Formats: sequence, structure tokens, C-alpha cells
Amino acid sequence: MKGTSTIFLHAQQRLQSLRALLVRLRYTPLADWPLIEIAVPEAAAIYMLSFLGSAALGVVRQMLFNAQFGLSDVAGAYYIAFRLPDTLNTLVSGGVLTNALVPVLLAVSARQGDAAAQRILNLALTMLLAVAGLLSLICGIFAPTLVRSLLAPGLDPATQAITVELTRIMLLEVMLVVAESGMVALLVSRNQLLLPVISTAVHNLALISGIGVAMLFPQVGIYGPTFGAILDALFKLAILVPGLRRRGYRFRLAWAPHDRDLRTMLRLLVPNALSGVVNYSGAIVDTALITLYGQVAALGAIQNAYVLIGLPVRLLGISIGQAALPHMAALSLAGDLTAIRQAIQRTLLVACGTAALVAVAIVALGRLGIRIVLERGAFDTAAGDLTYQMLAALSIGLPAYVATEVLSRALLSLLDTRTPLMTNCLQLAVRMALLLALIGHVGPLTVPLAFAVSSIGEAIILYVVLRRRIA
Repeated sequence: MKGTSTIFLHAQQRLQSLRALLVRLRYTPLADWPLIEIAVPEAAAIYMLSFLGSAALGVVRQMLFNAQFGLSDVAGAYYIAFRLPDTLNTLVSGGVLTNALVPVLLAVSARQGDAAAQRILNLALTMLLAVAGLLSLICGIFAPTLVRSLLAPGLDPATQAITVELTRIMLLEVMLVVAESGMVALLVSRNQLLLPVISTAVHNLALISGIGVAMLFPQVGIYGPTFGAILDALFKLAILVPGLRRRGYRFRLAWAPHDRDLRTMLRLLVPNALSGVVNYSGAIVDTALITLYGQVAALGAIQNAYVLIGLPVRLLGISIGQAALPHMAALSLAGDLTAIRQAIQRTLLVACGTAALVAVAIVALGRLGIRIVLERGAFDTAAGDLTYQMLAALSIGLPAYVATEVLSRALLSLLDTRTPLMTNCLQLAVRMALLLALIGHVGPLTVPLAFAVSSIGEAIILYVVLRRRIA
């Protein structure tokens, strides 16, 4: 009862914080909105709201995509084509880059001022844009070999050829995501979160537009949502750039690889990025094994399940952890481990307690929800049954997914990126062992089960290590 009361009290506090923010916005000129600094309670509330909007649009996107393409081979090719670009995004951009930059930008700004922080951002973006461009070019050249040998060895040659084309198109997105992540980091480091939140909330709008084009003009086919992904990245940049210009930031090429603060950022980025790549490697293994066993339809089912389970993970794990990161980083710089410990305990109680309740609701009501939301057009009852099986299996680990998001950011605030890397490696090893041992007997359902079980172990280890660090 005490835990449930805490959850409801926390939700009430978030609503009050959101109301307070709306009052502030009401009396602030629209042109100054990007400059408003937002406290942690308000930040958590608006992050939740933005992730809810993004996740809702993600469900709409998935609903329309399923109605148009179902669990067909071409849909499988589309899902597989994301693997290489997403791996590169995980390595050099996305949340990994934002999280690595925020503590460094905070420290540099406190020590030398805002201009110095902007210089570090230019150094980081110059280096990472060069790396991202080179990696994208290499992956584009060797895409046929990578698809045939690593990503989808079980697909027929025609579907592999489509997958290669889609992969090369999606690789154009990588450098755009690098630029976006750097801009978000600068705004987040100053607690100026409105534009990052808006860019998150409108995610998927361009993808939905691409699917709409494919529905109106069937000859466009799968290339509609593929180019929609590129447009989505451009759309986010168009939202973020005005806020940075209001802060006086202009991107300029800058090269100083021996800069101390840049090296600090890289020291945080590299283990964290490798941790993300290791974690994402599990998805590549999943894809390869599913195609080898001739279960291409399962690719779409597991993708649907990940989209649906991603809603509570983003609301309860990513939003809360991301909102608290600047605050925890500041406490870490001040050496106030007691305050960090109290903040983590409260956050985990609320986030994981709520996640457990949501997991029960998913098992009880998930099939009905899939029938209402997804079953239409090319997505039939059999596809719905397979998606529900994947979703129910994934929900077993929901509290662990949420805890991992919070705990990883807490460790990052302590400048510890090695622990998440090590636990991710261990999680991948356990996941692969379960997959190889059971997929021949259990079938594609092994994929979400192995992910859930290995994630629970990862969350437990992260918690034990963090408790020792802040004891």
C-alpha cells in the first residue's frame, strides 16, 4: 500500500509541476520559450508528456505500416534495413552522445563560461561527423556482404537486394542524428528542454507521412516510409536550430583532438557507445537467427512488440532518467552522494513499481489492445496472435528495462561508463546462449524471453554496483 501511495503521490506531483510550467510559459514571450530553464520535477513531467506523444505517434505509425505491409517479406526487409544505421547511431550519436556531452558541457560552462562549452560542442561535432560519415560510407559500400552474411543470411536473394537498397538510403540519416544529438546536449546542459522535448514529441510524424504517401501511391511501396525516416531527422533539426541561434550558438568546424575536455567527453562516450552497440548486437543476432529459421513474419511481430513495450519504458525509464541526469551530474560534481542516493531510491520505487503494474495490465489486456489498434488491412488475426505472444513475453522484464535506464544514467552522472558496458556484454552473452540453446525448440518466442531474462540479470548487477558506489 505504501508503494502504491507513493506512486500516486509522485504522479500528482508531476501534474502540479506541469501546471506550474504552463503558468510560466503563459507569461513568457513566445520568442523566449527556448531560453526557459526547467527544474527536475518540471523536466520529468514534460519529458513524460513528450515521450507519450512520441510513443502514441509510434503506435499510429506501426498501425498504418502494418495495415499497408503486414508481416510480409518487404516489411521484414524494412526492419532489417534499420540495423546498420541504428548501430551507427548507437555508436556515435543518439542518447549516447547526448548523455556523454551533458556532464562535460556542465563542467566546462561552470569553469570557463558558455562560450567555452560551445567550443567543446564544435570540437565534438566536427570529430563525430567525420567518423559518422566515414562509417556510413564503408557500410554503404559493403552493405550487400553485410546483409547476406550477417544481418539476414536466411532471406531469399530478391528480399536481400531490397534490404541492401533500403539500408543505403537509411545510412543518410546517421550524420543528421549526430548533429541533432549535439544540439540537444547543449540545450539539456542548460536545462532548456522545451525544444528537445518538442522534437521528441513530433518524432514519427515524417515517417507517418511517408507511409501515407505509400498508401496513396502504391507504386512508391516501401520507399515511402524509408525516405520518411530521413525527412524525420531533418524535421527535428529544423526545430532545434532556432533555439540554438537564440542562444548565440553557430556551428563551426573545429579540430583539436588533444583538447582535455574533448578527451573527457570521448572517455565517457566510447564505453557508453560500445555498451549500446553490444546491447544492439542482440537485435542483430535475433534478426539473423529468425531469418535462418525461415520465420520472416516473426520480424514484424517482434518489432510491433518492441514498439508497444517501448511506451512504458520511455515514460517510466528514459523520461525520468533523462530529466534527472543534469541534476545528478551537478550533485556528483558537488560530491553530494547522499542526495544522489535518496534521488535514486525514490525514482526506482516509483518507476519500477509502476512498471510492474503495467506489465500485469499488458498480459491481461494486451491481446484486446492489439486487436483494437493494429488488426486491419494486411495485418490479420494470426499476425495479432503472434505479436501478442511476443509482447507478453517481453513484459516479463518491463521493471528491469525501466530500472536499467535509470541506473545507467545514475552511473553516468558518477562518470562511470565501464559498468554499463560490462553488464551489457554479460547480458548479450546470456541472451545469445539462451537463443542458441532454445530457439530450435521454442521457436521465435525465444527472442523476447531471452531478452527479458538477461535484462533482469543486468538490472540486478547495475543496482548492486551502484549501491556500493554511493554507500
